[in-house]
Amino acid sequence: MPLIYDFMPVSAADYPGVVACTVFLPGCNFRCPYCHNGPLVTGSPKGKVPESVFFDYLERRKKLIDGVCITGGEPTLWSDLPEFILKLKKRGLKVKLDTNGSRPEVLKELLNKGLLDYVAVDIKTRPERYGIFTADESQIEGVRESVELLKASLADYEFRTTVHEKIHSPEDFEAIGRWLSGAKRYVLQGYRFSEGVLDPEFCGEKPCDGALLERIKESLRESFGEVVIRN
Repeated sequence: MPLIYDFMPVSAADYPGVVACTVFLPGCNFRCPYCHNGPLVTGSPKGKVPESVFFDYLERRKKLIDGVCITGGEPTLWSDLPEFILKLKKRGLKVKLDTNGSRPEVLKELLNKGLLDYVAVDIKTRPERYGIFTADESQIEGVRESVELLKASLADYEFRTTVHEKIHSPEDFEAIGRWLSGAKRYVLQGYRFSEGVLDPEFCGEKPCDGALLERIKESLRESFGEVVIRN
């Protein structure tokens, strides 16, 4: 089973409209400079929480917790992820998956089995500039496939981008708007410094300007069902 690195007992922010427990799985195939889970991403993939402890917690809080958000790292790296999610679904819990979208074959399997209620795909930038995050062209093509898969899916979903002024330009968001046009929801998240940032020297401590997020939101308004700024 997946090695649970850690979990947040209760969150009202990680799964829109659902009181959820957030599970962190270690390891990632991307290297995002602004990632706030640096130790989880770069360290050896070892869990800190026995699965029995996690499921015992869910049992004790079954009247409080309505869903589980699975995040990382990159959860789709785990071959036994479907089995893990099936255990959650058998407990009547809604499941949200956070993913970078690089493994569409896993996403397709989970969707076809009806194991996902909500999917959030991190869109790093326009495809032509994904080399900032990964040098593997097959992973970039995987993101493209995941985008089309979700746009055609009945599952609820969102695409989201963490905005950093050193990484993104207005032209990037124009291209993202064309690429994802017609998607139901696009979320903008401003970069915020934390102690776990993967590349603090590059990213710095200055948070993303809120006015910039508003300008991006307005420029993309016609491309999506809704554009949301999430802090």
